Order: sequence, then C-alpha cells, then structure tokens
Amino acid sequence: MKDFKYYAPTEVVFGEQSEEQVASLVKKYGGTKVLVHYGGQSRFVRFAVNVMDIPNDFTDPEGTALKGIEAMERFYHAIGMPINIKELIGKDITDEQIKEMTRKCSRNYTSTCGCLKVLKAEDMEAIYRMARG
Repeated sequence: MKDFKYYAPTEVVFGEQSEEQVASLVKKYGGTKVLVHYGGQSRFVRFAVNVMDIPNDFTDPEGTALKGIEAMERFYHAIGMPINIKELIGKDITDEQIKEMTRKCSRNYTSTCGCLKVLKAEDMEAIYRMARG
C-alpha cells in the first residue's frame, strides 16, 4: 500500500430526536451532502464535507450508487489498495476455489451471513465471482 494520511474526525450524536440536529451539524462542518442510513429501529445520519462530488439523483439511485462505487475504487487504487481478489492475491481464482471459500464462509453450507440482507451460499458464491476481477 502507498503511504498516505487519513484524518477523519467524528462527532457522534445519540438520543431521541437527534436527527433534528443534522442541519446545524452539516453547517458547523461545512458539509454539502447528507447520507441517511436506516436499519431496524435506528437510523444513522452521515455527511461528507466535499470529499466526493457525486450528485444524488433520486430518479436513478442505482446510477448514483455505481458512481459512488467507482469513486471508492479510484480512491483505493490511489492509495495502492486492491479492489478485487485478483489484485489482492496477484492471480486468478478458479470456480472450485470460489466454491471452497463459499463452503467455509457458510460453515459447510449450514449457515447464512448478513443482517441487512441474509446471504445464502449462492449469494456468497455470486459475490466471490463478482470480486474475482
């Protein structure tokens, strides 16, 4: 990995109606974009201070997400981090190796993983195939 500095000060606000503080916090830190995460009974609000200029097109959420992924891949490459398995280990992996990773990750096909979307063995295998590079 290339040398780099990463500075990420964080202010975390908890409690009832804490989302009402979003506007003042965004203004306080000079933010321009807000990302709201919902999950279960809670929600998390995050904002970036002009880190990436990715317009959020609410009519094309998939396109916006793909632009975000591309921006992260550019950032990872800029600091020398791999973005797929081939870049990580320096060689292609076979379908049999993918099946073996899936078997281990799913505890011999008896377990799922994930809490936002439960991943079954076939989901894990598809993710490994996409990450092959």
